[in-house]
Amino acid sequence: MADERLESWKEIAAYLRRDVRTVQRWEQTDGLPIHRHQRAHRPIPYAYKAELDAWWTSRSEPPAGVDAATVAAPKRPRYSMVAALALLTIAIAAAAAYRTIVSRSHEPAIAVLPFLDLSEGMKNEEFADGITEELIDRLNKVRGLRVPAPTASFYFKNKHVPIADIARTLRVTHVLDGSVRKAGPKVRVAVRLVRADTGDVVWSETYDRQWDDLLVVQDDIAGKVTKALTESGAIG
Repeated sequence: MADERLESWKEIAAYLRRDVRTVQRWEQTDGLPIHRHQRAHRPIPYAYKAELDAWWTSRSEPPAGVDAATVAAPKRPRYSMVAALALLTIAIAAAAAYRTIVSRSHEPAIAVLPFLDLSEGMKNEEFADGITEELIDRLNKVRGLRVPAPTASFYFKNKHVPIADIARTLRVTHVLDGSVRKAGPKVRVAVRLVRADTGDVVWSETYDRQWDDLLVVQDDIAGKVTKALTESGAIG
């Protein structure tokens, strides 16, 4: 009869109370009786309820007095000892990771975002990236301050993401961003330090220097940022 036939993997899986992948595996490994309509592109599976009931009964005979149809829905399998140990290991690892995140939430940390290139024609992007990496390297040497690696900060390059969201993702307390604008032999570097939880600008500065003075500018920025973090109590 038509109502005794299941016309898709979804219907078959629902009848057996299992997911589709499990049912497909049963066909391959346990001989689950599945038929197929031969179509031009791909065969469409179907199955008869009576055959599924008989197949399940043959795998596990029902207790006396229990109708065979009632066992067509398989019982929930027991977890093996290996699976239980695996779940326990995952739970322990998750708890350890959570404790690490909580402990780091109070740790002073600063993310240096990729500096914007505001030069005419935006031909100094490589230079702007270089300043970003140099500042990360210098600030990373400050004792008691955690600085995410360039690969983490550069993920947000050219993305319009709120500072609060960036800080939450990188688990930092402050964010340093800025821009560079080169015109002839001179370069302007604008930089600001933002407190992530409030959005307040802790410190900002604009440098107009000769191209040859950039190393001095980078050192000065790192020093001023460290001083601002110290005065705000973020680092001791």
